[in-house]
Amino acid sequence: MKSLSLLLISVFFSPQISADTFQSHLMGLEKLQGQVSMLKFSNGRVALTDDVLHLKNNDPYEVVVDEKQNLIQIQSDDKALPLDSELPLHFFMSAPPTPTLISVHQAYDIFNRLNSRYKRSSECSNRAHVWAWEEFTKHHMTSEKVYVLFTASYINKHRFKWWFHVAPLFSIKKDNNVEKWVFDFMFNPRPVTIKEWTDGFVFTKKPCLYTEKFSEYDVNPQTEDCYLMVDSMFTWNPIDLKNKELSGQSKSQFSRGEINFAYKQAF
Repeated sequence: MKSLSLLLISVFFSPQISADTFQSHLMGLEKLQGQVSMLKFSNGRVALTDDVLHLKNNDPYEVVVDEKQNLIQIQSDDKALPLDSELPLHFFMSAPPTPTLISVHQAYDIFNRLNSRYKRSSECSNRAHVWAWEEFTKHHMTSEKVYVLFTASYINKHRFKWWFHVAPLFSIKKDNNVEKWVFDFMFNPRPVTIKEWTDGFVFTKKPCLYTEKFSEYDVNPQTEDCYLMVDSMFTWNPIDLKNKELSGQSKSQFSRGEINFAYKQAF
């Protein structure tokens, strides 16, 4: 085991090992079994390492991982945009807006008109933000966001590359009931229930535990594979969920800066 004082680390690896490079801000470091640690980034990616690293939360990095999410290299990314911007107080409120109740027919109409010109390498939070924004501004449809948050034990066991995934969530009137359907055009050919959606990512098919507190997921009981959180369409990523719990306030509108960034990265 070696202690590293530099922000750049690298190892020699054979040409047969595929490497994946991404740029993102560090959101936190979590201890796993033994000496292994997991780095969690704002774009949802993870990196596993048994080195002792001296990194700062919220700082931007360029990261290289192998196909099992083992960290190959990490260095500061001075060209990265800020993690988030300070929003004025009128951007916040104590309660989220009421979702629009739509029919099954409307649900399929919405799904079929979702912007399909996304980049395959785009981040889920940016795709979801644009989809929710376009439905709200063009068709006056108020949706929600649903987040699936994968635990460290699940990530370590399956060498899963993401610690969260997010998509728009709509309220559907079906018969005499109201159902919540996920609209994730990249991974599903139609609107699906939350359980159908999570089954596509959770190999055990174990239901995700619903919570209203990000901190409950952050504690990360090893008995769970994943957690679910539902919030307003104005949320952009789990940073908003964390900030909401700390402040008791939710975003009351879309941020033009976030929308512009989401378009640039995802479309």
